[in-house]
Amino acid sequence: MQLGLRDRVAMISGGTKGIGLAIARALAAEGMRLSICARNEQELAATAVALTEEFGVDCLSHAGDLSDERAIDEWVRTTVETCGGIDLLVNNAGSAPPGSFLKQTSDVWRDAFEIKPFGYIRAARAACPHLMSRKGCIVNVIGLAGHQPLPNFMIGGAGDAVLMNFTKGLADEMAGQGVRVNAVSPGFTRTERWDVIVRGSGAMMGVAPEAAERTLLATMPLGRPAEPAEVANVVVFLASSASSYITGVTIPVDGGATRSI
Repeated sequence: MQLGLRDRVAMISGGTKGIGLAIARALAAEGMRLSICARNEQELAATAVALTEEFGVDCLSHAGDLSDERAIDEWVRTTVETCGGIDLLVNNAGSAPPGSFLKQTSDVWRDAFEIKPFGYIRAARAACPHLMSRKGCIVNVIGLAGHQPLPNFMIGGAGDAVLMNFTKGLADEMAGQGVRVNAVSPGFTRTERWDVIVRGSGAMMGVAPEAAERTLLATMPLGRPAEPAEVANVVVFLASSASSYITGVTIPVDGGATRSI
């Protein structure tokens, strides 16, 4: 199938590890030119070189903190100046800390929300004028906790729910400008964070990590976490001409873990 992505320009936040890196690799494999952003400048530069060497595509790296609106504006400006425009924005950066509601202060909530959802919202606002000129699209990487609250993950779930509503609302507003806005909602995914979740869950349950992992796996009908590439494949579909009549949807990529219809 021809996906119509070759030589187009994709911006990806959090593109150096986990799901973000898998998305960058999948888009590069389709011939897209990349602009990746994260906070660690050395890691960014090394990732950009590796992607260029493996896939033969241009890859701009831009270090920045997505809680800072000026940093986002600079990332967008640099991408447009270097690459000539923007066809795709993938919002991916940010993860909320787990913990009991009564133990998490307002500052913890505020710090988490500054990156996700507000980092997503700021990036969309900065990129939309450029996406409009090229009939581009946005894909937000959210999370199943927005559909279905998870124990000791209220901050992340609340932020994810905001982003699901934002995705639909922005899709409605931008449809007349030719910009599609969709999202993927991963469940547990085998990244570096999976090991953190397993250890943290074990500590909260008072059991060994192995026992906590078995408990988590029991909540997944397919019996395993997603691989990052499985999430990335859906992002590629939503970014491509194969999904040209899809906008305003959030697609669960969770192995059936979400129990709502």
